[in-house]
Amino acid sequence: MPSLPPVQMPRPEENNCAALDFPLNIAAFEDVGPSARERVYDPQALRELQEIFGRPKLMDLLGRLKVEIAQRLHAPATERAALGQDAHTLLSVSGSLGFVDLSRRCMEMEQAFLLGADLATPLDAARLAAVQAIAAIDALEAGA
Repeated sequence: MPSLPPVQMPRPEENNCAALDFPLNIAAFEDVGPSARERVYDPQALRELQEIFGRPKLMDLLGRLKVEIAQRLHAPATERAALGQDAHTLLSVSGSLGFVDLSRRCMEMEQAFLLGADLATPLDAARLAAVQAIAAIDALEAGA
């Protein structure tokens, strides 16, 4: 079985969010270290999924995840119900495919939604994780 290629993630200020069509507050993440930015997915989880499903099916699932990510998190922070649903959906699907950072950020966003807390900071974190997840999937697809 071929190993999954390592993914070198861009720094947050290099991310181009235009493709996802939502604003991103980079200043909120200036203190995030490189290791935190690079821990986008769990390589062991992807290896296990590849062993179970095979590489073509895994790549299909990752492509579907990329489409799902691109369809979510576009609402402004004031549209709490839509964002709560987006967070719940992405928490589940990204977590099941080993994208731990996106799943964690969506869990934080869903918790803020359920507690009636401000969504601005968790939304920015989830959006950054979404951009990084898409970049990682792109890199994995390129190495396919």
